[in-house]
Amino acid sequence: RQVVWAKKTHDLIESWWKTPMCGEMGIALVSCSRMNHSPVPPIWKDVVFGVREMSQEEVAEKGRLTGEHTSGLEMLTFTAEPVRFMPFLMKQFKDQGGEIKRAKVENFKDLFNEYDCVVNCTGVYAGSLTLDKKIKPLRGQVMRVKAPWIKTVTLDDLDDGNYVIANQESVVVGGTHQDGDWDRTPREEDKQFIRSGGKCLDPSLKDSVEVGHWVGLRPGRPEVRLERDGMDKKLVHNYGHGGSGITVFQGCAEECVDLVKEVLQEQNIAAVQAKL
Repeated sequence: RQVVWAKKTHDLIESWWKTPMCGEMGIALVSCSRMNHSPVPPIWKDVVFGVREMSQEEVAEKGRLTGEHTSGLEMLTFTAEPVRFMPFLMKQFKDQGGEIKRAKVENFKDLFNEYDCVVNCTGVYAGSLTLDKKIKPLRGQVMRVKAPWIKTVTLDDLDDGNYVIANQESVVVGGTHQDGDWDRTPREEDKQFIRSGGKCLDPSLKDSVEVGHWVGLRPGRPEVRLERDGMDKKLVHNYGHGGSGITVFQGCAEECVDLVKEVLQEQNIAAVQAKL
């Protein structure tokens, strides 16, 4: 299911990459090395371009903070910088007549009198509304640096691994995967782990200039919850994407739209074709 979502998303991003607006959207085609991924070959090998298994000599060239890498994959794929990508999509939504309302919601039932269908995309905070015990934060601390000579992406898929991701004007170096941790304040010990581990992956980072550190809370869940609610027939859930929201958003959105159509059809309401 997630491979299907990722394929639809990758194809959409590829179509946007071929347009003049790709730079404004933060989309780039990059060379990517992915270390210690299992299984090999990956189940998503047909989603990205030109996946190949790295030789042991190539794997050995990549450093690691503790121990050694056991395997590596190389490919071409896309990056979409959220700080550019999300504002672009939000502007597109508003330009097509979409409205943003800010309010505190304590119960979904409060919305049913006003809306024919409600889609729950409350991310890491979904548990406070759904009592879902599976959703919890996956804390990620990262660092942004100036290193314009870095044009590629390197990811270590182990839980204690680091990553280096080239963006348009900076490089993101990470990162932590701390389960059940709500702390949004950057920690000094994590800064040191990121600095040291990043330099192991790419020694040229020793010449970079730090821009800043920040923390995000990924909506961690064993699996994405994308389904209609079992009790509230007007409610559709779409949350729990972990760190893969940008990877699967389009596939999830299309499946979510189908569920919304079901809700409207049961109320004899004609679905409106989206303008986006």
